Amino acid sequence: MNELTKELAHINPERHPAFLRLFEKGGFVELNEKTIDEFLSVKGLKMAVFAEDPNRIKETMDVVVIAPELKKAFNGGLSVAAFADTQQGRALAARWGITRLPAVALFRDQIYLGATQGLQPWETYCTMLSEIARREEAPARTIAVLAPTASGECGHG
Repeated sequence: MNELTKELAHINPERHPAFLRLFEKGGFVELNEKTIDEFLSVKGLKMAVFAEDPNRIKETMDVVVIAPELKKAFNGGLSVAAFADTQQGRALAARWGITRLPAVALFRDQIYLGATQGLQPWETYCTMLSEIARREEAPARTIAVLAPTASGECGHG
């Protein structure tokens, strides 16, 4: 692969048409370490989409296309919709225990209500996000604890 081909194949979220459309026409705001507090301070129901570098994780481009449609499905019921900076997406999502990206999370005021994790079929997004939007409080967080193996070590690898 020559340098020109590599450059053409590289997806730059700051210049790629799908990302530009997301922010310019879709009305999404960028979510990053500098804007997270401002996002959380907005009153009402809001949506945040967390994704990773589209050059490493191809599902990011899918969620860039799906996100505006999900926003429309709320029929104006969202105070704000945000798309996380793809370089910071995993770190931002981890604050709420989100481990699988892309993820679509809902918040009411400053309360995290829950998220769909991983790329989902449209019907699953609609069902899960409707259920999450009805919540009044944060979901209980669980921590997976592995049983020790016979040798006394944790049960991995």
